[in-house]
Parts: sequence; C-alpha cells; structure tokens
Amino acid sequence: MKTLIAYFSHIGENLQDNEVVELTKGNTEVVAEKIAELTGGDLYKIEEDDPYPLKYTDCVNRAKKEDEFNVHPDLKPGMKLNMDEYDTVYIGFPIWYRAYPRIVATFLDTYDFSGKRIKPFCTNDEGTFGIALLEMQGVLKGAEICDGLAIRGVDVYDAEERIRGFVD
Repeated sequence: MKTLIAYFSHIGENLQDNEVVELTKGNTEVVAEKIAELTGGDLYKIEEDDPYPLKYTDCVNRAKKEDEFNVHPDLKPGMKLNMDEYDTVYIGFPIWYRAYPRIVATFLDTYDFSGKRIKPFCTNDEGTFGIALLEMQGVLKGAEICDGLAIRGVDVYDAEERIRGFVD
C-alpha cells in the first residue's frame, strides 16, 4: 500500500506573526512537500473550484462566511483520487477560525477513510490545531487518527527536524 499527502494551502496574502505577508508558496504546501520527500508518498493538492481570494481580508471574509454557514465549496473538477491505493493519509491544512478550511471538509466528505491511518498536520499563526482534530475525529469514522503536527507559518522553513520526527 501507498502513502498519500493531501493538503490545502493558500497563496497570496497570509498572516504571519500578526502581519499580512505575501506568499508565493503556501506554508502548508512547504510542509506537505517535505513530508512527501521524507516518505516517498504521493502529493495531492486539494483545490477549490472557485479559488479563495489572494487578498487577506477578502479571503478571511469568505472563510468566515463558509465557516459560519458550514458551506462546503466544490472541489476542482477532475481531481479524483483512488483512495483504495492508500493505507496512510497525511492531511494538511491551515487553521482558519480555529478549524480547517471548509474546502478540506469537502475533501473529507468526498472519500471513505475507513481503515486508513490519518496523520493530520497544520500551519497557522499560533501553532495549534484549534478544534480541527476534534472536528476530524467526528467526521472520519472508522479511521485511525494519529497525533498531529502543528507548525507556525513563520517556522515552516526551519521545521525539518520536527517534520522528520512526525513521519518516523
């Protein structure tokens, strides 16, 4: 069986150390690529059909509405996976409003993770999972959800040792 690293990452304006900064590569993508390098797993970028805005305030406003009304945006068409090929699935995301973005909720609802070993990882300005792990446990029935890895966005390029410990 194989390993999958599925992740959602936001480019454009992001919050780092309470400041808005421009990212050409999202923080979660940086971590996902390192996990793929260390595990030899397949990378899968969770993409939304209607991309999130690049401007920080516009993205925050949309994310807030999706969270408040539990809107699950559509995945980009043509991005289907054969989940039967994988026994271990790393799932990565930024933390938005103390949870994972609703596009990740769409991804989790799309596939059957029963019998899979799930290894969640996240990035954010605080370095915590918020309620994301609790939410994930409620959604992924029948999956083994392992301890996760939370990394502050400003630390992703200096986190190789932590990531290596997470995948070992």
